[in-house]
Amino acid sequence: MTIAERLQEVGRRKGKREGRLEGRQEGQHAEALRIAQRMLADGIARETVVKITA
Repeated sequence: MTIAERLQEVGRRKGKREGRLEGRQEGQHAEALRIAQRMLADGIARETVVKITA
C-alpha cells in the first residue's frame, strides 16, 4: 500500500467516524424534539419542557 493509499484510507475512516457521530447527534436531537412535542401536547408548561429537554 502506498503512502497516498494509506492517507486515503485514513481519510475514509475519519469520514465514517464523523458521519456516524453526526447521525447519532441528529437522532438524539430528533428524539428530544419528539419528546418535547408530546410533553407540550399533554399540557406540560413550556418552561418545564425547556428545562427538561434543553
